[in-house]
Amino acid sequence: MKLIISPWKNEFIKVISKTKKELFVSSPFIDIHGVKILSGAIRRRDSVDFSIITNLTLDTILNKITDPSALLELYKQFQRVKISSLGRLHAKVYLIDGEVGIITSANLTTGGLINNFEYGVLIDDREMIRSIKEDMQKYYSLGNILDVDILKKVCNELGKLQKINDKTENIFIKNKKLSQLLRETADSLNLELLKNRIKDGKTINAIFCDTILYLLKKKGPLSTKEIHPLIQTIHADICDDSVDRVINGQHFGKKWKHLVRDAQQSLKKNRLIKLENGKWQLTSKKYEVGNNN
Repeated sequence: MKLIISPWKNEFIKVISKTKKELFVSSPFIDIHGVKILSGAIRRRDSVDFSIITNLTLDTILNKITDPSALLELYKQFQRVKISSLGRLHAKVYLIDGEVGIITSANLTTGGLINNFEYGVLIDDREMIRSIKEDMQKYYSLGNILDVDILKKVCNELGKLQKINDKTENIFIKNKKLSQLLRETADSLNLELLKNRIKDGKTINAIFCDTILYLLKKKGPLSTKEIHPLIQTIHADICDDSVDRVINGQHFGKKWKHLVRDAQQSLKKNRLIKLENGKWQLTSKKYEVGNNN
């Protein structure tokens, strides 16, 4: 184990350049410069399986924290890339070939790699790296899987939003029509992200089933009252108490607790969980997160 302190851009490039077959990154915030530093460090990008978890939500997009065009750039730079967005993600992890890993405070951004005072550790213990990777893969599976098509749609909606926002900032008198158009365009961008949650036959029930199994695996027996805030923290976009929205027959918003109950009953019926003394717990039946479609 080795300590890593700022400035650490050169150290980052040195470690990442050793990637031969597999790279796994967890970085809540990502910008185009961070992507270019990473991709520039890897010579044979066409032979690397690249998985990345980030936090791409309406808030992070509008606040220019996570850049969807930077994620789109990854599809241009790597032939085999998979991207997932998990709300409230905070882990910054870089895993190389299942052999070496960096756990750090630094995002894949200009600030994280160059400007900020960051800190971290370089780990070369394969057993520890394996364990970290298993946890990161669970995070990945719980997230919103983003392919190149949805990222293009998000970038397109963001472009519209920025043009409208520029107009509203350049007038002295508040224009109600422009303000309404700004809200509608932002909602359209958010809608694309939500629709992506349930593509390819994925249901809200399946998402909640996977999340309940994950929580019980990690935390042990939990009551429904204990499960609710944990699920809402992981899936804030689905569990929004202020709205009631139906997309392709799937409910997003106020009815989420009812859907959690339905997921609990589905898992109980399939003998994956059971209720004892007011707490849900796993049965002995083996499960894998992501197999509850």
